[in-house]
Amino acid sequence: MANRMFKGIALMGAAFALQGYAGECKGVALYSNGGDNGQMLQTGMTFPEPPEWKANWGYLDGMEPPYIRLSGMKNVQGDWKGLLSFPSLPQKVVGGVLRMKVRATQNASFGVWLASSSGNSKIHYVDLAANATKTLEIPLSSFGVSGNMVVSNVGVGVFHVPQYQYTTLFIDDVGFSCVDNGSNGASGGISSGGSGGSSSGTAESATALEYKFSNAEAWSQKRNVRFLPASESEFSAAYSRQKRDSLQSKTNADFVLTELEHVKIVNTVGKAEMSAKKSRTTWYDNLYSVVRNRLRENVVANPKQLYFEAEAIAAESDYTVIPLLVADLDYAYSACADASCNTKQVVNAHLLTAGLPTSFVRGSKVSLVLDPYFIVTKQKSLPSISVCVSGTCKSITSKQRLELEFPSTGTQKLVVKMQHAGRNVEQNLFVEVK
Repeated sequence: MANRMFKGIALMGAAFALQGYAGECKGVALYSNGGDNGQMLQTGMTFPEPPEWKANWGYLDGMEPPYIRLSGMKNVQGDWKGLLSFPSLPQKVVGGVLRMKVRATQNASFGVWLASSSGNSKIHYVDLAANATKTLEIPLSSFGVSGNMVVSNVGVGVFHVPQYQYTTLFIDDVGFSCVDNGSNGASGGISSGGSGGSSSGTAESATALEYKFSNAEAWSQKRNVRFLPASESEFSAAYSRQKRDSLQSKTNADFVLTELEHVKIVNTVGKAEMSAKKSRTTWYDNLYSVVRNRLRENVVANPKQLYFEAEAIAAESDYTVIPLLVADLDYAYSACADASCNTKQVVNAHLLTAGLPTSFVRGSKVSLVLDPYFIVTKQKSLPSISVCVSGTCKSITSKQRLELEFPSTGTQKLVVKMQHAGRNVEQNLFVEVK
């Protein structure tokens, strides 16, 4: 009888303890049913291809589409790794487990880890059998974490992938079972790129973050790597040596595009509406079209390098400090000179454009920085720039910081007005405010 009473008291105590714990934490989904698109940080990313966020390869043994797909092949054996950023991060994880479903098309060693402003957790490894879905529930202790952790990104990797083996990794139903009940996806300390301090990630904290401007000359083709462990390779060249020589005899331009590429650039710069995700890639895509069609090497700073470094700053500041990317470049394109297009003529054109390295920002107050490091140009003078939000426009000059305030969450528009050498461009950029 006494024993039964003791058991009853113990069970009541456990119930009260669970109720108290439930009041302190809640479960949160990071990715479920394809409704929570994220993005993979380019910083340190070694997967051969970017993620497909809403893949549908059919029902995969407990994994229902849509789901995340990461695929690719390399000509050397190696590890494929990347940091996934989800809209509901960062979160203060106070216990429980990380849940996810994972599947690979080949036998694979899969690893997952948690990233915060203070560094990465241990990697938790799992062996995956080919074409078998595995449901994971990984306690915080398995990541070497004792106590709480403010998680800003989830790292995933496939290790020791054989050369010339095409491998696909599927990921679905990612979430934490226990995050701080007061956490709203904007809590936790993320150090800024320039200060080494921390921010709560709230709207009020954006103005407190510091940023160290560079002494780069925007027209210089050289940049010393500031925010990444190594330099990025240049865009592959579109022309052979022979074709370059042929074009150089017809034009003094540094870049010669096709007419279709030119039209695409004009359309994207002048587009009135687009998704935040598409807006994020416009600057990169346009510079890709221009710089890969170069007739000479080392003409301008590597746009790929600058884009990825700008993205690293945005991520490190928890998307509250955003570098403005700018390009101011002459180029030419090959156009039809007659109705049948039997002859071509080289037509001069110009690209004056701006961009953001992220599709979302954290909080309604965000700092925009204009660093000459992130300007691609050959001009010795820089364009005048103003940025408009909700009809209010503010000018920004080189090595200056501009505080922006958005009226609400959701997709918001920035109008960037640029003027240089008699050219006037108004470009609409879109970003999701979380």
